[in-house]
Amino acid sequence: MTLLLVLRCFYYIIFFMKVSIIVPAYNEENRIGKTLESLCAQTYPHIELIVVDNNSSDGTGEIARQFTDRVISETRKGYLWAVSTGASVATGDLIAFCDSDTRYPPEWVSQMVAVFEAEPKTVAVYGGCWTYDSGWTFGDRHYNSWFYFSFLMLSICLGLDNTSGFNFMMRRSAYTKVGGYDPAYQRMSPDVELGQRLKKVGKVRFINRIKVIASYRRFNQNGTFWTGWLFFLSWAQMVLGFKPSRTYKQYSQDTAQ
Repeated sequence: MTLLLVLRCFYYIIFFMKVSIIVPAYNEENRIGKTLESLCAQTYPHIELIVVDNNSSDGTGEIARQFTDRVISETRKGYLWAVSTGASVATGDLIAFCDSDTRYPPEWVSQMVAVFEAEPKTVAVYGGCWTYDSGWTFGDRHYNSWFYFSFLMLSICLGLDNTSGFNFMMRRSAYTKVGGYDPAYQRMSPDVELGQRLKKVGKVRFINRIKVIASYRRFNQNGTFWTGWLFFLSWAQMVLGFKPSRTYKQYSQDTAQ
């Protein structure tokens, strides 16, 4: 049995790309369990799961340790600090930063990896989404999926890949080459800014069929139109070649849960 396990490990190392999944989290004890459960249920065999506890004051860290022994503490508050710390210890060929309130279908990693294996020049892949906690008006999950797809296609036509962090994977070599997340970029949409830099070193692909199940909580809490306006303003400024005027800290405060 031990020999079989060793042979299987060697097989994975030789024939499979290793994927590092990093989950930054701050006070997410009510949601992170479902996220980590979905990531642990992935069918792809060669994954390392890293949770970065961003100085939480609740039970986020304790819950995370039920799913992985790679729980790292980052006391500097802020998304960019958390993801940068996670990336610094990642060892995978591919790297993804997963939101702590998003749920990932079992084939998600396998679908992502298949694209990288088939397209050596592709450095990043992002996809579509459903929602699991939306209502039945503007929050209807089918409406959201259609609207999000249309929005991403419009962005592409305007020259902007909207590489949303909750469904975004990249080659670690490309991430390192472009300098990773920039802690000095204290603006909304740091994932999109990273995607723009990745486009300079390779192909960035949008594949709508690779979907995740995201949370609609920010829209539920603060209103679809107000929250949508914040995202639209940031997006429009980036399409025009400017940095978003709203800082990430302001955005977090505006949509705090």
